[in-house]
Amino acid sequence: MNITALAQGTELTVSTLIDNMPVNIKTKAISVMDDSLLVGPLKYHGQPIPAATQATAIAKMPSGISINFHLESVIPYENWNDTYYLLKGTEAISDADNQRKAERYVINALSKAVINHVTTTSAIIYDISIRGLSLLLGKSATAKAGDTIRLTFKPAGYTKAFEMNLTVVRNFKIGTYDAVGCKMRGIDSQLMTYILSVKKQKDEIKRAQSLSMVTVHDESAQDESNAVVQ
Repeated sequence: MNITALAQGTELTVSTLIDNMPVNIKTKAISVMDDSLLVGPLKYHGQPIPAATQATAIAKMPSGISINFHLESVIPYENWNDTYYLLKGTEAISDADNQRKAERYVINALSKAVINHVTTTSAIIYDISIRGLSLLLGKSATAKAGDTIRLTFKPAGYTKAFEMNLTVVRNFKIGTYDAVGCKMRGIDSQLMTYILSVKKQKDEIKRAQSLSMVTVHDESAQDESNAVVQ
């Protein structure tokens, strides 16, 4: 799904890096323009955010479900006495072969990664579990099995960023994107609490979806059957 398919008024949370720290900003879809989705102003501390070539967005659909998008560009668009933004991106779809023993949860969170204590880059945490996570690195960054990564990210609604030490265990693809699978070298209580809260949210969504399913009983067919018997 392309992000331009979102309906006018759809609520979005855009995640991007500002001063090497991930921030989350809420906005709404307005219309499609130049093959991009035009959204409302994106401001951080009252100032329009800079353009970005890697970011993420979560769209909250009317049904209550959320759809994750990888954004390839976030471009300021000045009009109507303010700065609006043009977003280009597609839905994040995981590789069916990407399986881990621990249950995983898609979070699509922007983060900062330091590879082997040398290379600093932006990164997208596609999904996370109590054992590890799937990570999409910035376009100019690479990592291979055995490399170490120091990762920093701040989920929406949290005042303090999480930091974790990772070891790359494999390379694979998430849709058309190159990704690395990483295992955590230890997990603290706060990060564990966050992962469990994500699990609770996912479980609540599944429960709500199952309750919304209605079984339709075809009474007319039953009436016809009774008529034949009589």
